[in-house]
Amino acid sequence: MGDLPPLKARLREWSSDFGSRARRLAIALAFGVAAASAAGAGGWNGDPSRPGQRVGAAGMWGPHSGPLLIEYYEEFLRDRDLARFGDRVAARYTEATVCRVLDASASASARRGAVLALGVMGSFDGCNAHLGRALRDDDAVVRTMAERALWVVWFRADSPENNQALEEVRGLVAIERLDEAVERASRLIARAPRFAEAHNQRAIAYFKQGRYAESAEDCARTLALNPCHVGAIGGLAQCQLNLDQPREALKTLRRGLKLQPYSETLGESVRALETRLESDGPR
Repeated sequence: MGDLPPLKARLREWSSDFGSRARRLAIALAFGVAAASAAGAGGWNGDPSRPGQRVGAAGMWGPHSGPLLIEYYEEFLRDRDLARFGDRVAARYTEATVCRVLDASASASARRGAVLALGVMGSFDGCNAHLGRALRDDDAVVRTMAERALWVVWFRADSPENNQALEEVRGLVAIERLDEAVERASRLIARAPRFAEAHNQRAIAYFKQGRYAESAEDCARTLALNPCHVGAIGGLAQCQLNLDQPREALKTLRRGLKLQPYSETLGESVRALETRLESDGPR
C-alpha cells in the first residue's frame, strides 16, 4: 500500500471541503471565473469557436443560443456588477430557459452566461442536473464555472432557515468543533432529510473524526439525493480507502470520472489505484 498516501493526497485535492469556502463561492463564480473567461476566449467579446462573432443579428446562432444572455454576460465581464447582471437576466429569462441555453447553445459565451445566471438565480430542483451535465462541457471555463455554481446552489437548496442552519454546521466543521457539528447536522437532517448538503457536511465532520464508515454512509446518502455531488464522490472514495476497500474506491472514482471526464486529478487517481490493484493481484 505504499502508493496509497499520494493517491489520498490527490483525492483530497479533488474533493476538498468546498463547504468550508461556501461564503466565497458566489464571489469566485462571478469574479474569478470572469478572468478565466477573458483568458479562455482570448478576450471578453468572443466565442473561441467563432472568432470575431458579435452579439446582434449576426450572433443569433440558433434558438437556444441566448444572444441577450451573451450581451448581459459580456457587460458583466466589463463592469463586474453581479446584481445588475442578475436583474437583467431575471427580467428576460426564466430558469428553464437559461437551462435550455446551457444545454443547447453552440456558443461558449452563452453557456458561460447561463452558468453564471444559474449560480445567481438557479434552484436545486430546476438546474442541478443541467449544471451537472455542464461538468462535461467542451469549454473548460464552462466546466469550472459549473462546478462552482453547483456548490452555490447546493448551499441554498432548502428553506432560508435550513440554509442558515447548514451554514452554521459548515462553520463548526471549519473550526473543528466536530461533535457539535455532527449534533447540529443531525438535527437539521431530522428536520430536512432530503437536504443533500446537510448529509455531506455531516460526512465531512465524521471523516475528520476518523469515523469513516459513518462518513461513507452519509456520502452515499448525499449521492442518492444528489447524483451530481462531486464532493461526496471524492469523500466516499477517501472513506473506502481508509476502510481498506480499494476496489470499491475504484468503482467510486470511475463514477466520478464519468461525471468529470476532463478532471486530470481524478484521472490520475483512477490510474494510480488501478496500478495498485494490479500489483496486488486478485483478492
